[in-house]
Amino acid sequence: MWVAAADPSGLDPENVKPGWLGLAVVLGLALGVTVLVRSFAKHTRRANQPWEGERADDQPRDEKQG
Repeated sequence: MWVAAADPSGLDPENVKPGWLGLAVVLGLALGVTVLVRSFAKHTRRANQPWEGERADDQPRDEKQG
């Protein structure tokens, strides 16, 4: 019961709802994650392509020297 005593605002926890601000924050986070995932996928596809002048079946540089 000390939780109710620690709430000086007098708000009833049963009536408090997240509201539109909470929804906006969640949607903003979802949009940000979506943009980051798409960017990561695009950069990953580019990284998997061979460099100019390099054949696709070449071994990585570290394995050629060793």
